[in-house]
Amino acid sequence: MPNRFTSAFAVAAALGLTGCVTVYQPLVSLQRPTTVDTQTTNFAGQRILVRCVPSEDLGPEDAQTLCRKVRSLFTNQGAEVEVEVPRGGSTVNDVAAMANPSLIVDLRARLLGTKSSNLLAILSVWTLTLVPNVGEFTFAQDITIRDGNGFQLANETMEARFVHYFGFGVWAVNGVLDFLVRSEEEKLGGGDVAKKDFSRDFYRQLSQVAFHASMRALVMRNFEEATAPKTPSPSGSTE
Repeated sequence: MPNRFTSAFAVAAALGLTGCVTVYQPLVSLQRPTTVDTQTTNFAGQRILVRCVPSEDLGPEDAQTLCRKVRSLFTNQGAEVEVEVPRGGSTVNDVAAMANPSLIVDLRARLLGTKSSNLLAILSVWTLTLVPNVGEFTFAQDITIRDGNGFQLANETMEARFVHYFGFGVWAVNGVLDFLVRSEEEKLGGGDVAKKDFSRDFYRQLSQVAFHASMRALVMRNFEEATAPKTPSPSGSTE
C-alpha cells in the first residue's frame, strides 16, 4: 500500500504541475467603473514619486518590479516619474524633500489569507488529479497618495483573490474550451489571463485614484492662491 500510494502521488504531482488553471476574482475597489483613459496624457507636466514598500508579503525584488511597471504606467500618461524601494528608516518627508514631486504614491501589499483542503488534495492524488486540487489566496494593495508637502490626497485599498485549480482533468477540459469556444483573450490554458485581467483592473484603478488626487491638489493650490494676501504696489494699490 505505501508503494502504491507513493507511485500514485508521484504521477498526480507530475500531472498537476502541467495542469494548473488560475482564476482571478476582483473583490474590493477593482471592479468599479473608471473614466480615465490610461493612453492619454493625464499627468502632463507633473512629477510623480512612486514608492513600493517591501514587506513580508512583497519582497524587495517584487517591489522593484511593481515600481517599474507603475513608472511605465504614469510615464505613458505624460508624467516625469521617479521610483524608490525604501530601505531602512527612510521616510516620505525625507524623500519628498529630495525629489520635490507633485505627487507621492505609496504602494503596500498585504496577504490577507490562503485556503486549501487536505481532503481535496488526497482525492486529487487518488484520482490521478481527475478531481482537481484547489488552492486560493487573497491579498490587498494599499495605496496612499500625498502632495509634495506630505498632505494626504487619497487613500485606497484594493483586494483580489486568485484561485488555482491543479489537475489534469480541469486542464484538459479548459484546453478543449479554449480551442473550441473561447477567444484568444479569454483562454485560461496559457496561464496569463488571470495576470492580465488583474493588471488591467489594477492599473486603471490606480490611474483613476491618482487623477483624483491630482485634481484635488490643483483645487487646493487654487484656493491657496485665491486667499494669499496681495502685496501693495509703490502707488498704494494692491496687486
